Formats: sequence, C-alpha cells, structure tokens
Amino acid sequence: MSDERSVCLGIDPGVTGGVSMLDTNTGELIQAQRTPILPGAGRKQYNIQDMRDVLCGHPYKVRLVTIEKVGAMPRDGKVGAFSFGCGYGLWLGLMVGLSLPYMEVTPQRWQGRMLAGLPRGPKSKDSAMRAAKSLFPTIPVRVKADNGVADAALIAEYGRRITIGGK
Repeated sequence: MSDERSVCLGIDPGVTGGVSMLDTNTGELIQAQRTPILPGAGRKQYNIQDMRDVLCGHPYKVRLVTIEKVGAMPRDGKVGAFSFGCGYGLWLGLMVGLSLPYMEVTPQRWQGRMLAGLPRGPKSKDSAMRAAKSLFPTIPVRVKADNGVADAALIAEYGRRITIGGK
C-alpha cells in the first residue's frame, strides 16, 4: 500500500464560491479558498489557470472532487446565469481534462447530510458557516462573503464521507 496522501476536494462553483481540500483518511482541512478570479476592477471573471492549479498543483493524489450541481435561479439575470453556467462548465471541463474522479451533488443532498438539525432555507448560509467552523476550526471564513468557502468545505466532507463509506 502506498504512503501517498490522498485528498478529497469540494467545489462551490460560483464566481463567489470556493474550493476546499481535505485529507481523505483524517478529514483534516488542508486548504480552503475562494474561487480563483482574475484581479482587477469590473465584473468578476474566473481565473482558469489558477482553477487548474487548485485541482492539480499539489503533491497529493486526488481521490474525489465533489462539485455542487446547481442551475440558474429564476432571480438570476441573464449575465449572472451565463457566468455561473460558464464557471460550472469550466470546473467540469478541467476535472475531465485532468482525468480527476468527480461526483456532482445537489445542494439539497449535501445540505441534508451536513446541515442536519440546523436551520435551512434563508438561514442555510449561516448554518453552513457555523457547521464548517465546527468541523474545521481553522477554516478561513470570517465574513458573509466567505460562505462559498464554507460550502466548499462541507461539500468536500460530504464527498469524503461517501468515499470512506461513512455517514
């Protein structure tokens, strides 16, 4: 058996989302960050090279990437919906192009498991921040804008638990 450390990643694919990496065996949080975007003024744009580096620019074997499977919401404008779909497609394309094992999970599915017993609906973002801080005390979530990082960590943990056969 190899001593190579394996990891599970979680992705909240929005431009204000996040990416987190956990040790598959221990659940230790290795990395958590906001979605890579290009620097500069104006509308946020995905930084594709940095997205690629997040997925493969580390020394670990990727056991599973779990990405939130979502679609445009009725309240989203055309530009926002297009941008969101573009980001989701970029993440999927990168994972396939890099031959990384991945799974898509709906918000209802991962939140049902990871936010069990916590308020949902309009309070789900606050609940996710609280749950992520409880599971990962060192997670860099301090302000409301970090909720995508919290979601990504919980999505990674959801995928990790499935990977190791736990609940």
